Amino acid sequence: MNASFSLRRLRFNPIVAALLVSSLPVIAHAQAQAQTPAQVAVQPTDTTQAPSAESAAALPQVEVKAAGVDGNVLPGVAPGGQAATGARLGILGNTSILDAPVSVNAYTSQLMHDQQASTLGDVLQNDASVRFTTNSGHLLENFTVRGLELPATDIATNGLYGIAPASHVPVEMLERVEVLRGPSALLSGIPPSSSVGGSINLVTKRAGPTPLTEITTSYSSHSYGQVQADVSRRFGSEQRLGLRVNAAYGKGEAGVEDQEKGRRLGAVALDWQGDSARVWLDAYTSRETIDNGSPAMFNFVQGIGRLLTPPPGDINLYRNTHGIYKNNGAMLRGEVDLNSQWQAYAAFGGSEGNGDGLLFGTRSIVTGADGTAKGYVYNVSTQNRRSSLDTGLIGNFQTGSIQHRLQLAYNLVRFKEATSNRANAGYPQNIYDPITPVFPAAPADPKYTVDNKLQSLVVADTLNMLNGKLLLTLGARLQKVEQPIAKYSAQRLSPALGIVVKPWGEDTSLYANYMQGLQPGQTVGTGYANEGETFKPMQTKQIEAGVKFRRGGLTQTVSAFQIERPTLIARNNTIVDGGKQRVRGVEWSAFGEVVDNLAFLGGVSYNRARQINTGLDSYAAPQWTGNMGLTWTTPIQGLKAGARVVYTGTQWSDSGNKIRVPSWHRFDINAQYTTRVANTPVRFNAAIENLADKRYWSGIFNDGFVMPGAPRTFKLAATVSF
Repeated sequence: MNASFSLRRLRFNPIVAALLVSSLPVIAHAQAQAQTPAQVAVQPTDTTQAPSAESAAALPQVEVKAAGVDGNVLPGVAPGGQAATGARLGILGNTSILDAPVSVNAYTSQLMHDQQASTLGDVLQNDASVRFTTNSGHLLENFTVRGLELPATDIATNGLYGIAPASHVPVEMLERVEVLRGPSALLSGIPPSSSVGGSINLVTKRAGPTPLTEITTSYSSHSYGQVQADVSRRFGSEQRLGLRVNAAYGKGEAGVEDQEKGRRLGAVALDWQGDSARVWLDAYTSRETIDNGSPAMFNFVQGIGRLLTPPPGDINLYRNTHGIYKNNGAMLRGEVDLNSQWQAYAAFGGSEGNGDGLLFGTRSIVTGADGTAKGYVYNVSTQNRRSSLDTGLIGNFQTGSIQHRLQLAYNLVRFKEATSNRANAGYPQNIYDPITPVFPAAPADPKYTVDNKLQSLVVADTLNMLNGKLLLTLGARLQKVEQPIAKYSAQRLSPALGIVVKPWGEDTSLYANYMQGLQPGQTVGTGYANEGETFKPMQTKQIEAGVKFRRGGLTQTVSAFQIERPTLIARNNTIVDGGKQRVRGVEWSAFGEVVDNLAFLGGVSYNRARQINTGLDSYAAPQWTGNMGLTWTTPIQGLKAGARVVYTGTQWSDSGNKIRVPSWHRFDINAQYTTRVANTPVRFNAAIENLADKRYWSGIFNDGFVMPGAPRTFKLAATVSF
């Protein structure tokens, strides 16, 4: 296959080979060194908010940092323990929130513990810019950021695409969940499925300085139980080798009535820390099953033409069905300090996913006011294979009074997907009084229909001027898209600009950016006169400006943005260029301590998303969203209590703006108590989601399908530390 990538025939392979080859002797030399103890950098913790040292959530995060440029030290935890003071921003590396020229939040493992998050969606219930396009209980989990789609395949792991599962992400193995809002082609390149509204990066757990052995047992309604083990150790006289193991097994009724879910997880994280070289290895295997049911999605536009009252959140229209999704993934990263100013790094990895059964296709077209509907159910077989490579150089140096952080890198993402299905379509159904369908027979073996190869060369320089009062980021990413099945290849240059100004000290920053996203050219499907035609890559453009400020223990961001994304439209039975989607919005987010012992996490977002070529609003893009929570550390030793409200405003269910879905809100509460039982540290957690057991339409999947919100759900857990 021709891998040439030209800006007038610029080629990747010699650059990649040179970077890799130049790193090998340095790595070998560094591995032989053992004279100077590695430098241990312990992340600060907030002593007024963090649980006791026996709690996993309170363990200080340890990374071993030699004389290198970055060292991958995690940013510290903000007061309250629920969010971090910085995040990994792709090519910009770990960056403080106040120094970042973009809007970003990072959620911690303590938050996941306190709220008993079981999925990535549970964690992102704290972000006002994120909404969900699959409801609770499905095997898949997809999102929108700033009103634009972000499927599960576009989630990064430790900065690398193609590693995270294609179904639910096991949060037990995560230390942080980072959310970047807006296009990010410069920072991270093209994700496998080309989302442009934002990005999500997962940071895996690492071994800390203190030995850890924890067993957590949990229970949630209806009758789902799970046990999880988290073990961490460092080895050797200098503690250079670290091992962290997470395992989970769960089974029981969950999601909808009489549905049984099962899950298994095994995850290993190894790290070796030398004086001038460091290596990290992550690997996981995950298996998730559903039997005898799934949540449904309902279309009223194609049927009755108006919205009906939502059925109970645990209504089960798909008894006698089953589904399974298995994911395996691994990644290896190494970095070498070439000298006091320059560092070389390389990371590569991949994953595979295999799903069979009821994975999607839980559709009902509602035709009658009494809930009469036409039901559809699919038996699906799908496979995906993903691989990624990221290698480059990072330099910290000075020219005159200007400090530079320069990074040059090459990225490669390969994404292949095969899907086949067999449908049982058009059977009688009722959304209030379900009829059990006949589950279709297994489909034929799937054949690969998606094969995207995404390559890029990038350079970015952050200039630190006026003693840190002015930060200017300039960069460009030259990207090439290849689709071998479609026999298609194209490339584009995506420039970016970011600026941060601190006119009133370190606690206030003004920022602005111009960012781009890039989507591979889409191929026209069947039924159109130009079937099989593949279009050129389409560039999404964002302009954003805002202010960030820290007062006491509270950090806040206020931003205004505009995103413009070209789209394809149908004209005279032909798909053509000419569409444009525009999203304009204002966001406010905050995290930290409002006052002593009272932590806040959340925000409010206003979006106006429109299809410029039609004049209609975009569907699945509510104008107002809000997620706000408070956590109180009570005067009772070891006791914390929290409450959260989640609000989603009105939104269109369909591209024709025929049915508007009403706004909804729900309340959640949680509590944590840390104590000792027979001198053994124990942590008890309790949570209730949808406290009032409200019925509501939670969101939109694809064009026209609405989803009922989950019912009231109880969660209990106990963690024992040894």
